[in-house]
Parts: sequence; C-alpha cells; structure tokens
Amino acid sequence: MSKALSCLFLTLVLLLSVSPAPAATKAPLDFNLPTLEGKRLSLSQYRGRVVIIEFFATWCRPCRRALPKLNDFVKQFGDQGVSAIGYSIDKGGRRLVKPFVARLGLEFPVVLGTVKGAEELGQVQFLPTTLVIDPKGRLVKRFEGTVGRSHLLAAVRPYLKRAAAPEPRAAEVKVRRPGQSRFKDLWVTDNERVGSQTGIFVHVVADVTDQRTVRGLWLVLNLQPEAGGKVSKLYQRIEDVTKEYYVMFVRCDQLPNLQGSRAYKAWVSILNHQRKSLEESSHFLMAGTCAPGRGDLAAAQPLRKFNTPPVPPAGREYEPLAFKSVQLQGSRIKALRVSQDEMHEGKPGVMMNIRADLSDIPTDDGLWLALNLWPEDPQGRGLSPNGEAYQFIRKVDSTFLDDYILFIRCDQFPRLPTGGSFRMWLTVLVGPHRNVVARSGEFMLGRPCTLAARSR
Repeated sequence: MSKALSCLFLTLVLLLSVSPAPAATKAPLDFNLPTLEGKRLSLSQYRGRVVIIEFFATWCRPCRRALPKLNDFVKQFGDQGVSAIGYSIDKGGRRLVKPFVARLGLEFPVVLGTVKGAEELGQVQFLPTTLVIDPKGRLVKRFEGTVGRSHLLAAVRPYLKRAAAPEPRAAEVKVRRPGQSRFKDLWVTDNERVGSQTGIFVHVVADVTDQRTVRGLWLVLNLQPEAGGKVSKLYQRIEDVTKEYYVMFVRCDQLPNLQGSRAYKAWVSILNHQRKSLEESSHFLMAGTCAPGRGDLAAAQPLRKFNTPPVPPAGREYEPLAFKSVQLQGSRIKALRVSQDEMHEGKPGVMMNIRADLSDIPTDDGLWLALNLWPEDPQGRGLSPNGEAYQFIRKVDSTFLDDYILFIRCDQFPRLPTGGSFRMWLTVLVGPHRNVVARSGEFMLGRPCTLAARSR
C-alpha cells in the first residue's frame, strides 16, 4: 500500500459505511506471525473459538477509535468463546506498534504482518477492516470501515457458547494495570567498566511502554547519604520504551560525598517530558565504596534478602532444597529447587529445577539461563581467582513451558576448602551481548556432590 494512496485511503475509510458481508469461505484461513510479546501466533490455534481479526495501522485514525471498542467487546464475550487478534501492517515493527498498543490498553494479541499478507489473507483494501472467523477457521463476515457493536454481535452470536475451547497460550498478553508498579526488577553491580572508567551498574527493568520519548523520558538515580543530607540526581534518557531493561552506568567520580555516612540511600525515578515523576522505586542501601572489588552486589538491598540454609550435622547429607526468589512483584524467576547427587548421561552432578516466566521474551537473538557460582571460604571471603563468579549457561530454545533444568557435573564445580560454601544466583540473559534481564535472589549451597565424591 503506497504512501501516495494513504490520504485517499483515509478519506475513503471515513466516508465508508459497513459493507455487505460475503458468504462463508469453505477453506479455513491461517497465518503464522510474530506477536508483540515475542511469540508466534497462528489462526489455527483458535479452533473451537470465533475470532475477530482487526487490520490496522498506527497512522489510521479510525483504527484508534475502533480498537478500544473491540477490546471492550471481547472482554464482554470472551468467556463465551469470542477472541480478537490485531493485525498490524506497519513497517516500523515492534518498536513502533507496541507503544501504540500500550497507550490504547489493548488486552488481545497483536501480530506484526504486512500489506501483502493482509491482502492475501482477507483481500484487505481498506483500514480498518474486520474479519469474523468461525470456530472451524472459515471466514463468515467482512466489515470494511468502522463496524458497529450491533453488527459485530450479530456476526458472532451463532457461535457463542460457554464451553468453547480456551485461548492458545501464545495469545497471552501482559498488560500493566492502572496502579500496578512500573518497576519489575532492580539491582546493582559494582566493579564495572565502560572504556577506561570504573563504576557501578544500576540495572532497571521497568515498563514505560505507554510513554512517549519525543519530548523526553528519563531514568533518575537518586543518591542521599544514609545519615541524611542533600539528594544528588544522575539522569539517563530513555530512547526506546520497548526495551524494558536499562542499565545506568555511574562512574566512581560521579558519586557524591557521603558526608560521614557509610552508605547511600538510593532509589530510581521515572520522569516524563515535564520532568514530573511517574513513579519511584523502593528505597535501598548502596555501598559507599567504589573501587575494584569482587564484582558482587554493591547494595544491601531489602529486595535481595536471603537466608543461608543451615549446615547439616556431620554424617548427614543435604536434602533437596527449595528456594523462592525474593524479588519485586512480577519477577520472571519464580522458584528454584536444587537436587544433589543426580546422574545425567552417566555423570554425577547437581540438578537445578528452575521455574521462570520467559514467555514474552523472543528467542531469535538468543536466550539463556545462567547459574552464577561464587565460592567462599568458612569466613565468607571470595575464592574466585579473577574476582568474577563462575557461570554455567543453558540456552533456551523454547519458552512454551515455564520449567527448565540446568545440570552441573561434579567435575565442573571448583574445589572448596573444608567448611566452604557456594553463594549462587540465577540470571536470564538475552541477545548477542547477553544482557541481564532478570536476577534471582541469592542462596547458599555447601558441599555439593558429596555422595559422588565418597564413591570416588
């Protein structure tokens, strides 16, 4: 669809009345397209439900009015077997479409298609165009232009039933509800470097998808001496609201004077174009030193509390332990169970059973689960020779399920002195640079592979 036709196209849409519906097609329609959530959605996954497909573009003004009305319609009749799919023909992809959809508050899935695909699927020539697909996948109605509620209800009424098949999992959409926190995760790492500069990384996972960046959108790190005093602010502009994961680098020489305090009271704010705060994170304590160290957490954060499992009496082995991550609401990593002295391909080791919600992360650019291992002596001193945690990585090829297994052979664990233990945490890595998008709480593990060691 050429830009030259855009103005004529919109004029026709505004003047258009609802067109007569065509007769039902015999052959079922189908497509397989990426969603804004990073999944792939097929029309064939909806067999047993009536589906309303709304073709739209972000520049189409009638579409902006039609989509919220369709959202309300599906919320009313969803439990009677009615589903909706938004079909975007925009060339800008997820970065353009997702903020548009977020600002409208749509709760049904949106797929990223093309003009050619829309023409081939439903002979789409105008926007908005609405197709009604019966539970067998056949086209039963087409509406060109804005369709009224009564016409839409008449089209789906023959198929309404409360015992309809459930929606496919790929149709799940995560929408931030009014009043729900924008902050999903927050942590700090020290001994980081950018070029020749040493400093601190503040990792922020936040949902600002519904905000505009044209006039400015910022993350602000607020630092105040723990004992009180002036609040210093460090700003970072947000350019892409669809990323959700942001890293703020604070050079050591940017940290304000502690004025006799031992640590900073810190929090992160999100500012809009008027420099007004949209929301503030919980407050946490950040260490007052900024120098080469072991690269562990630089914060004594209330969000990151953990309990060290008790050391069992001599002669007893560790039982399988279950740990629940202590994180902000909405964290991806839900729970972790450690089973020792397991066997895999004839090798003894430790099995990590991980429950995590990765369903909205695309795997196209790479997705990994990483277990980070920090060995400590009985006094809690780190034993890593290079000051970095050992890391065991498992590539995730499918996010359809929320249960994952990571196996570590006994011969892969570094040696520990008597009384030593391992401090562990789990991270989720995304993309070619393996950016961290989620981090579990920490836990302790002592004397792994004891039975295997005894057998040797």
